[in-house]
Amino acid sequence: MGNWISFILWIVILGAVAYHLFVKKGKNRKAAESGEDRDSVRTAVGRMMDGSEDVQTVYAHWEERESYGRRVRITYHRYALAFRGETLWVFPLGVDKKTRRVEADRPVVLTPENLGKVTVKTKEKNGGVERVKLWLGDKKGHVVAELTVDAENLRKNRWFPLNILQREECAALERFAVALSQRVAAENPGIDDLIKAENNEGLGVIGAFVSGIGAVFSIFMPPLGLAVCLIGLALAVVSKLRGASGKVFLIVSVLCTALGAGFFWMFFHYFV
Repeated sequence: MGNWISFILWIVILGAVAYHLFVKKGKNRKAAESGEDRDSVRTAVGRMMDGSEDVQTVYAHWEERESYGRRVRITYHRYALAFRGETLWVFPLGVDKKTRRVEADRPVVLTPENLGKVTVKTKEKNGGVERVKLWLGDKKGHVVAELTVDAENLRKNRWFPLNILQREECAALERFAVALSQRVAAENPGIDDLIKAENNEGLGVIGAFVSGIGAVFSIFMPPLGLAVCLIGLALAVVSKLRGASGKVFLIVSVLCTALGAGFFWMFFHYFV
């Protein structure tokens, strides 16, 4: 009896997998070929901007990942991108779960005047553009938007609710983005050094934080506290040597280390 139950269970599992991989995916691809969801995105964009007839529109998404220890929180964002000339409009999208009506919110308008860096990564398949990944930063190197545009988008779950095929549009976006990135790079030759310096500044922040923890430990456990302070100071020094512009975090690390050294001296002078 147990063997029959296992056999039936495996049949059900294999049937569900086959339905998802072939039947459901085939239906979704057929729905994508009809262009219904793609037209809904274009209509939503058209309601938000005048002169949308001469712009090209693509559907995009981004998966934002935030780590909390061992936990990773993923937030799914959906966008419509409209582009023309050297201007990119980024529209946040909302999709009604019941009616599947697509609504576009007020866009972020990006041009060479407010962009400092544009990175374009593409994935090709069978000689065509299958995926375009964009990283867009401002004049200070801070991220403005991270976007992924797939030539094929099929409905999977509530986070991936639309069926859209956009191969020609995806290729057009790649050409637009590459030209935009070249223009932006030419106008912002020092942006990579600025980004590198800011990343190194982050190392200094960590160093100051670690030194602060060491200073607190020094009150109760002077040897351990001083060791932690020295680690934080080392991180702050490395940050400065790598080009970090600020001095505040290095000064904080030095002061915390000096405090830790003071408690360490008192501990051995009076208690050892």
